[in-house]
Amino acid sequence: MNKSLVIPIAIITCLVLAGLAYWYFFFYGAGKPTVALTSPGQQSVSGFAPLNSNSTNRTGSSTPSSLSNTPVSIQPSTVRIATLRMISGTPVGGYSASTSASTTIVRWIDRGRGNVYELSLASETVATLSNTILPRMYESVWNKNLTAFVGSIFSSKIDTPTTLYAQLKAQDPSAAASNKNSVGTTPFQLKGNNLQDNIVAFAASPKGDKLFTLVNENGAGVGYISNFDGSSMARLFSTPLIQVNVEWTETNTIAITTKGSAGQPGYLYFVNTKTGIWKKILGPIAGLSTRTSHDAHYVLASSANNDQNVDTAIYTVSSGSFSSAVFRTLADKCAWGNLNMNSVYCAVPSQPVSGTYPDDWYTGTLSTIDKIWKLNAGTGEINLVSTIVDKSDRVIDAFNLKLDPQDGYLFFMNKNDLSFWSYDLSASH
Repeated sequence: MNKSLVIPIAIITCLVLAGLAYWYFFFYGAGKPTVALTSPGQQSVSGFAPLNSNSTNRTGSSTPSSLSNTPVSIQPSTVRIATLRMISGTPVGGYSASTSASTTIVRWIDRGRGNVYELSLASETVATLSNTILPRMYESVWNKNLTAFVGSIFSSKIDTPTTLYAQLKAQDPSAAASNKNSVGTTPFQLKGNNLQDNIVAFAASPKGDKLFTLVNENGAGVGYISNFDGSSMARLFSTPLIQVNVEWTETNTIAITTKGSAGQPGYLYFVNTKTGIWKKILGPIAGLSTRTSHDAHYVLASSANNDQNVDTAIYTVSSGSFSSAVFRTLADKCAWGNLNMNSVYCAVPSQPVSGTYPDDWYTGTLSTIDKIWKLNAGTGEINLVSTIVDKSDRVIDAFNLKLDPQDGYLFFMNKNDLSFWSYDLSASH
């Protein structure tokens, strides 16, 4: 053989053998992982961490330190939870949170089917508590320990909602298969009963042990207070008002606000839960919407103005005085703190959007891209909590805001798709 060909042939042979060895090693050898792995702490291009994604490992590396045939198990202590999380990508029919010494949990209802879910905010695992079929649940309030709720269901055949009480009852797994209203085995099933017909508004007491209902009785609004399950009803008052929003802000005060419209004067009243006596707090104010602090000392009020925008202010009940909230947003996009009752958190549009407020926002004619702001009504101090659009994978128009009992987490829904989110407030401190 020509000596000039020996070296090239040898090199080619070595390359072929190396390629075969690499192919065998990768597909059959120890280098092929037997489990699918994603980078712990994996995020989308916009920085959004999916609820069920893994989190950073102990070394802080963006990739696992080694791959082997041994399945990888991530211990709870290694899990880093995203500051902003989408808890549910499907519409929810109300939610509530509870905080213990160890963790905060949140429970919610799937709006379409009625499944009840639970998430510990220190975890990434969503638990299905009940599969009882309870479709078209649009809103709900919960008792303090999150074992029962009162909610409104809209039937496909009628426009008037049905209001019901439902309790999570532990079930025997062997009996689950015989439950016609349940699919699969879950630790609980829903048991309860329908409440009065023609309930137009309801609210849970601050302790979660009582229920206020406003019932349309022959065109008049009649207010009742009962046990949380609707039993032992006691009539509190009668009023010509029916189109109202209600909050049970503190033990002795129910806040009743006429539903806001730019073309109508709005009013806020406080009703004493012991005497049924009404006291006018605000009004007449065009397009009025309100959120009252949990000690009833302050009211965040929004109203329509002549500039195709909205005005927002803090009203101090004791002095009867207003102070500017600095930002402009609807009261429907705000929530007062439970632990720090002087603090109010609001979803505020990043840029002004012209429209007829609050009507265009209610009907979906306009939508906003929000930031979260915190305002201390006592001191006037204001802080930007988060530009949530930078942490999410979508545009968020936040509403139905609530905080857990210790003000550690802010929860809200996205009006654009009715998804359900949490924000860890400790990350902004």
